[in-house]
Amino acid sequence: MTAARERRALRPRTCVWELTLACDARCRHCGSSAGRARPGELDGREALALVADLAALGCESVTLSGGEPLLRRDWPAIAAAVVERGMRLELVTNGLSALAQADAIAAAGFHSVTLSIDGPHAVHDGLRGVPGGLERLLAGAAALAARGVRIAANTQVNRENLAELDRIHALLLGWGFGGWQLQLTMAHGRARDGGTLCLAPAELPRLADFIVELRRSSPLRVQVGDNLGYMGRSEPRLRTASGPPRQFFAGCQAGLGVIGIRSDGTVLGCLSLPAALAAGNLRERPLAALWADDDGFAYNRRFAPALLTGACAGCAFGPVCRGGCRSLAWSATGTLFDNPRCLHRVEREGAAAPGRHRLE
Repeated sequence: MTAARERRALRPRTCVWELTLACDARCRHCGSSAGRARPGELDGREALALVADLAALGCESVTLSGGEPLLRRDWPAIAAAVVERGMRLELVTNGLSALAQADAIAAAGFHSVTLSIDGPHAVHDGLRGVPGGLERLLAGAAALAARGVRIAANTQVNRENLAELDRIHALLLGWGFGGWQLQLTMAHGRARDGGTLCLAPAELPRLADFIVELRRSSPLRVQVGDNLGYMGRSEPRLRTASGPPRQFFAGCQAGLGVIGIRSDGTVLGCLSLPAALAAGNLRERPLAALWADDDGFAYNRRFAPALLTGACAGCAFGPVCRGGCRSLAWSATGTLFDNPRCLHRVEREGAAAPGRHRLE
């Protein structure tokens, strides 16, 4: 298939939609500095039109995120529209409203509900700025599980909770969670303001080894986020293969198979990318036109290995991993094509201690 035909075949298979930036937590590691709603968030009519537009583009899965999506009063109507259009519906929530809204969540038809858990009680509550927050989350998780909802957890790994991962794992097993995704806290939003939360490159190989061991031995479905990995010695066992022989990270999918929608209609390849890389806004151009315009997603649609900089330049794996997660590179270096947290790079430069399978 020619490059032109490949571009024409692109469709946003996965959409991550920030329903609102409003949030009832104040997480120190929040990449979007959520709290108050964005000015000019899409109204109900615009939101339902967006659902129709996503379906028309061939979107397969819509994840409702935030902020805290359950704070948007019309979320059930939006969720119902997604299901009616035949797209898989997912939810990512801080869990603070899960108990109060358990019946509505169970009735909405979510494929799964992911709750953000960042440590045992003191660590979780401290990171999220809500005393008693984990207790509220777990009560909500229990209520959802009792109603037949599939629940999973998401953990942002940082220096506050790196030593707590075994305890988080035990907690998830005890409360009936079925899956666990681990991803890195990146220097965005409040995490950039804090400055000390993000793991150093030398800490990453031990984390990768821990996840590999979890994937081997845990009854949970353990997944790694796209901002960890890239051709280190653990890569073949770190993430689920997308079909032989692709047991490796095959490049950032922002603007290729993934689209992010901010609550004010701003369209990005990924919600973690900065506003400077927005493709445009739904109120100015139709979604189909924004998606069809390669200029809005040039960082991936026009990628060439020659764009790689720093230690990524000239790397033998560059044409495959394409420099890893664009958002991680941006947060660490202010560029899109130089990734200092690549495991291959860390191991090659000898920055890491020998790998271990436990974090203590």
